[in-house]
Amino acid sequence: MNNNEIWESIKKALNALANKLDNHYMFYLDEMVTPKLITLFYWILLFAFITKGLGDIFLEGDFWRGLVWVVGGSLASRVACELVVVLFRINENLGEINDKTSGTDSLGNASFEKDYYKH
Repeated sequence: MNNNEIWESIKKALNALANKLDNHYMFYLDEMVTPKLITLFYWILLFAFITKGLGDIFLEGDFWRGLVWVVGGSLASRVACELVVVLFRINENLGEINDKTSGTDSLGNASFEKDYYKH
């Protein structure tokens, strides 16, 4: 792959992103941004913990503390980010349930059944 092909693929990706970011997307809360950003945040945390752990191992000479930073920090950041993602997935699932049940009453009867028996 040469440089021109790389630049063209970057331009296509940016154009697709620019087309998606219209006024409706920016000023209304129809779509969640945080689940997309949480992945970036996770990678930043992972990089920070690994860098801190390797720094402790090689610069400070404390292997065990560095190992705790690498393993413990990586696991803690993963769990914390997964908990945030779980909250957003619960929200999505509740929205789907609401969409599926919007035509029924509390007993599960569809609205067309209620209309049928009124006549």
